[in-house]
Amino acid sequence: MGLRNTATNYGSLAKALHWLVAIALFALIYLGLEQAGMESGDERSRIRFIHASIATLTLILMTIRIVWRFMNDVPAHPDGMPGWQRVISSIVHWGLYFTVFAQLIAGAIMNGTAGRGIPVFGLFSIPIPVAENHDAHEWWEEVHEFAWQPIAVLIVIHVLGALYNHFIVKNEVVRRMTVGVK
Repeated sequence: MGLRNTATNYGSLAKALHWLVAIALFALIYLGLEQAGMESGDERSRIRFIHASIATLTLILMTIRIVWRFMNDVPAHPDGMPGWQRVISSIVHWGLYFTVFAQLIAGAIMNGTAGRGIPVFGLFSIPIPVAENHDAHEWWEEVHEFAWQPIAVLIVIHVLGALYNHFIVKNEVVRRMTVGVK
């Protein structure tokens, strides 16, 4: 398996980025929901610190992923896939890219408008070049707290579509994004 995509398969870098981002998104959703119901304090601060650090890493991975997508072939939809499924597949993929970027950027701006940078695993903090503003912070916090929901819906549609293609239609959709799946 090569690094680059082909007309029929994703390359090793696209696969690695897909699965790393997927794991990160599940971790971010879990940590976000975990800390949402907690009282302010050390434990909540620790979870937010980890959440923000993973989000920064995810933003980097997503940026690499989208650049890599534009620099490579994208495997064609399987032969015989109905047009409506092709359209839904494209909408879900681009919807995920858009909503994930929106969520990550909203979280960064939320921190910036609160006068904080983004911590990166205790190594350093990335300053966010926006003015501290309580009203703006509240607005970006609302956006950030909402945006995980469309991401979750799109992930469910994406996974169900992949499972449908693998187990019902029995095409190569899942095989070309995994290693060793028969």
